[in-house]
Amino acid sequence: MKNDVSSMEWVTLDLTVPHEMADSLIDFCVEHGSRGVVLRDDDPDSTVLTAYFPNDHWHVVNTRLKEYLARLRVIFPNLPSPVAVVSPLANENWAVSWKEHFKSLPIGRHLIVTPPWLEPEAHGRRVIIIDPAEAFGTGIHETTQGCLVLLEEAVEEIKKTREIFTMLDMGCGSGILAIAGLKLGASEVRAVDSDPKAIASAIRNAALNGVVDRLQLDCLSLEETVDSADILTANLDPLTILSNRDRLTSLFSYFLIVSGIPIDQWDHVKGELVTGKAVLFKEILRGEWGAGLFGLTSGSLP
Repeated sequence: MKNDVSSMEWVTLDLTVPHEMADSLIDFCVEHGSRGVVLRDDDPDSTVLTAYFPNDHWHVVNTRLKEYLARLRVIFPNLPSPVAVVSPLANENWAVSWKEHFKSLPIGRHLIVTPPWLEPEAHGRRVIIIDPAEAFGTGIHETTQGCLVLLEEAVEEIKKTREIFTMLDMGCGSGILAIAGLKLGASEVRAVDSDPKAIASAIRNAALNGVVDRLQLDCLSLEETVDSADILTANLDPLTILSNRDRLTSLFSYFLIVSGIPIDQWDHVKGELVTGKAVLFKEILRGEWGAGLFGLTSGSLP
């Protein structure tokens, strides 16, 4: 790893890693003081993470990063090794360089996700403002996009028979799905996450969207969540979904949206959920990820 950064004011770390390692390395960067993590996940074989660190902290981060990458190579012996490149960034270029990575992103038929410093032409879409200052999800990742597309469809279906409906977002992260639920017409949305940092991020984003007074946020685990809703979104990992299958299927009245499942595990997770009252309406397979819309009865969606 090239790391001659003695004259830098900021350090830019570019990590090219297999998709399976991306989430762990995002967490590492945030936990070790990164002032911003940008995710580029459009390559079928790898994810590129760009993280920014102040120079006076880099020597500590660099040592721990080498150790962490070594551990990941042991855990994933059959995957390509991560490639790390370090480069200087002048202090006056920091804010511009970080923000240049983000664009407004239309998703589905009715939504557009944007960072707060851009003002996109909405063309009738509902604008969702998400500050990507922390790595909890900005709508760019395929798992989030899959959830938003399926949420649109669930809302359209439920509105055929009723105008008033509720939503529960389990593992809310940045709050993007909960905010989308409110902008798509939910009368009441509750967002739950066990990470206090995620709750703080969701509060900030709700304020940016003018919905903070309409969004109920709770720092709880899935096991502690008892109140159900008409629509439940769960962008979680496969182990959490499988170990809480019965609880998840007890927390929705009409639709369950599940994502965060690697494509090679999707059939297994889908099969476990398609038991009892959960029936698969639609699935979305994008890149390395699977997402599904489940309901109470069989049928088809538009």
